[in-house]
Amino acid sequence: MGIAADTYANLTRQMYDDWEQRFYPKQKELLEKASTGQLASEQLSRVDGNMQNSLRAATQSNTNKMARFGVTPQLDSNSDARQALGIAGTKNAIRAHGEEQSMSILSGANMGLRQKMNVGGGM
Repeated sequence: MGIAADTYANLTRQMYDDWEQRFYPKQKELLEKASTGQLASEQLSRVDGNMQNSLRAATQSNTNKMARFGVTPQLDSNSDARQALGIAGTKNAIRAHGEEQSMSILSGANMGLRQKMNVGGGM
């Protein structure tokens, strides 16, 4: 073959070796976590803290806005129930997505996406 073809083949091999050493182990780990449900479990463990911080910030922001007008916010008895419902809804959505993602990985449902990608500037 010519110099250009040999150079291109060498670059392609180097890129593949680089991918195999740096990215493949992480990709394999993430696929294993996603297919076993461990990824969803890790996300579920973070939900409570994240939601509580978010709701606390929203409540504080509302209190500050009302204080500018000299209004004291009234305690809403339903706010705790709404917050709990929001957290439960978030957890259910994560569980449903984790199950769907796991089944998608196991069935190979997303394999068609590879054909649509244009990797490496090919035709």
